[in-house]
Amino acid sequence: MLVIIFVLAGFMEVILGMPLLLEKIKPNWFYGFRTSKTMSNKEIWYKSNKYLGRDFIIIGITLIVGSLFLLISVNGFSIEEIAYIELFLTLIPIIIVLIRGFAYLKKL
Repeated sequence: MLVIIFVLAGFMEVILGMPLLLEKIKPNWFYGFRTSKTMSNKEIWYKSNKYLGRDFIIIGITLIVGSLFLLISVNGFSIEEIAYIELFLTLIPIIIVLIRGFAYLKKL
């Protein structure tokens, strides 16, 4: 059951990343890469959110694949081990994406 939740979380990351990648989200304070710099310039908003959207799609797919792999090999892991692996598959990529996002924003 835990693995299925993380597969669904991966799909959510892909779904939430798509409109950002496709530049469908106008500047707003609710959804997207919201900083004072992105909110002050539409061009920066779209470029940074497109960059972040692509990365979120990638980490969503990574979470889905990793979780499905765990589902196949679930007999070899305890529930605690699965939880730690899933947290690793979720949190580390998000931290990396945020670091990359701020580094990219700094270049703009």
